[in-house]
Amino acid sequence: VATGCPLFMTENGENGDTSTNEAPNAPIIPKRLWAALVTHSSVSPDLLWGDASKAIIRSLANSLASFPLQTTGFSSFKEEFVTAGGVFLKEVQLTNMESKIRPGLFMAGEVLDVDGVTGGFNFMNCWSTGFVSGGSAA
Repeated sequence: VATGCPLFMTENGENGDTSTNEAPNAPIIPKRLWAALVTHSSVSPDLLWGDASKAIIRSLANSLASFPLQTTGFSSFKEEFVTAGGVFLKEVQLTNMESKIRPGLFMAGEVLDVDGVTGGFNFMNCWSTGFVSGGSAA
């Protein structure tokens, strides 16, 4: 379903390289997440985007919006780490955390390209951007 899907298209209209999310023209959604959503939606992974019906696209959109993630536990503080990379801050309106590229999409926490020392700095970033983003989206 990835072939021709707008979620994999770059700003110049070409299929993006999903091996990294560091390039400004990277696709919107990583292929591994896409594969999980396709499986969760009971859609054939061999289906081409152009052959997908409106019902299939709606099913994928619903899965994307309500994909269940379950926390299975936690590790000791010494094993925690920060994921580098994410959405470039120049692509976000920092006053409300809304995407400049996809209006109506609000972001917070480690989805943003913000790095810092593990612990307080990153927790504060997540809490602060979550507060602003959540208040703006509501």
